[in-house]
Amino acid sequence: MRYKLAVSDFDGTLLRGDDTVSERTVAAIESFRAAGGIFGVSTGRAFASIRQRLGELGLSGNFPVMCCQGALSADYETGEIITQTGMDRESAAEFLRRAERRGLTGQFYTAKNVYVPELNETNKVYFETNRIEPVEAGVLSECAAKCNEPILKVLCYITPQIREEMFPLYAGIKKVKMFTSGAYLFEAVSENAGKGNGLIDVCRRLGVPVSQSVAFGDELNDVDMIQVAGLGVAMGNARAEAKAAADTVTSSCERDGVAEILEKIVAGEL
Repeated sequence: MRYKLAVSDFDGTLLRGDDTVSERTVAAIESFRAAGGIFGVSTGRAFASIRQRLGELGLSGNFPVMCCQGALSADYETGEIITQTGMDRESAAEFLRRAERRGLTGQFYTAKNVYVPELNETNKVYFETNRIEPVEAGVLSECAAKCNEPILKVLCYITPQIREEMFPLYAGIKKVKMFTSGAYLFEAVSENAGKGNGLIDVCRRLGVPVSQSVAFGDELNDVDMIQVAGLGVAMGNARAEAKAAADTVTSSCERDGVAEILEKIVAGEL
């Protein structure tokens, strides 16, 4: 096969709107792996969340998982944390301060926990969907400033109406990458993290040339990974920016776009 490593985003790419991964997609992943390929997942979710969901959805085995927008990589099977790329602590705290000043609900991630000011109407659906329990920490910017663990990611909840306004509002925070991941989340990670850097690191560790990697995604947080990969694939349901960055556009997640490409790779058509 021309491509030895395939890395996919999860929500909106592997995961369909009915909260499932199709049987066709699971079978295509297994065929790719049986042919000698390595399959991995890159997601904004916490490791505890994605590890649980992949098992429920029928994806198993020893493969790389990149979480928190590439800030953490771990072994799916053993749960071993392989790398962490923490944010500058003051930058993380400043992000949260700006959210607090605007009345936006924030949260931040470490390898083991997700911290929130409190569970409320804004964030409870997120944790129900992700199937993890957060730590309620009060004033989040103060908690982050004192945190002794690497802070992997910060975010705040927004509405689609203010999505494009967020970047200028948060300008000036140093040593971070900022992006949206869906209509309701505005996020930041270390300037040394991001899904693109996560893919480069995994390729290095596995001894796979980046030119022999495939990356699938649909959102702004997937753009750098799509650009870095040997074959960057945007889903049919992807944002225009992801499609513009891609080498090719596949079908939507509802129509098994990941499976469509993997089947062609295994068949030698790509």
